[in-house]
Amino acid sequence: MPKTKTSEGTENVQVAVEPIKEETAQADEVSKNTPLEKFLEKNDVLIMLYPKDENGYFMQSIDQNDETLVYNAVTKQNSSKKSLLILLDTSGGNVYSAVKIMDLLRSKYKEITIAVPHVAKSSGTMMCCGADKIIMSPISELGPLDKPMVHPDNEMARISALDIVKSIDGMLDTAFERQKEFAEKLNTDYGISIQKSLDIASKTITGLVSPMLCREDVKIYNQAKRLLVIAENYGQEFLNQNMLKTIKNKNLRQRMAGVMIRRLIWLYPDHSFAIRRNELKDWFFIVEFSEKIEIWPELWKEYEDNRSNKSKNIKFI
Repeated sequence: MPKTKTSEGTENVQVAVEPIKEETAQADEVSKNTPLEKFLEKNDVLIMLYPKDENGYFMQSIDQNDETLVYNAVTKQNSSKKSLLILLDTSGGNVYSAVKIMDLLRSKYKEITIAVPHVAKSSGTMMCCGADKIIMSPISELGPLDKPMVHPDNEMARISALDIVKSIDGMLDTAFERQKEFAEKLNTDYGISIQKSLDIASKTITGLVSPMLCREDVKIYNQAKRLLVIAENYGQEFLNQNMLKTIKNKNLRQRMAGVMIRRLIWLYPDHSFAIRRNELKDWFFIVEFSEKIEIWPELWKEYEDNRSNKSKNIKFI
């Protein structure tokens, strides 16, 4: 180091200070990035949050307007990224719109993850079937795909299509069982021939069941049945092409998709039933637990900051 003399004759040591290297500064800047900020360097994040009232009940649902909202958001985003995370909280809604939204996003992104902070029911569950994986917390839940419809006796109310179909199918199944039991009893207790016992039992049970069936509207039954078939077709297609695509055997994958979607439609006793993450993993859904996801605390904060009790919030972070 160079030395100089002062007027008093003492020596001063001059210390050379090297400039901070540009690379070091950049490294320090990167180190300050949060996990979500780092995630956003390679992935897009789309918020789809639907408003709830003060009691936690959803006030709006997925509808046709959302198709336009998502389309405009994707167009404005103008991103070259190939992976998308959807932060989704919804009670469901229009299944056709949910399917079209996923088709739109699939045309843009090769990999789609859906993070469910709380609820993704009905058509929200359909969207999850069309994702590659789902992130769920201990309080997250999906729901059955039994398709709600207008109540036949109250236009202001909704009823599960499954309730209508099961009520009639269940009545017919019960009638068949009772007819068989009655015929066996006639044959065993009174010695009446099997053929005659069946004839008596058939007429008796038909007389009991017919008045109840006559009160049911066949058109309503067919409408409910058709809605369930629609949900089954869309759901099976989504599972086969996306959630189950890691199963390489095509026939096995199709069979698994069929089994899984039938369970989602027919297994549960109520449309509001909560399907939790452990059960979904047992069904071969690709589910990641939020506790193991580095960006989850920030995703939860986005959920808390962006949810509203007035209007739906659909936008990219």
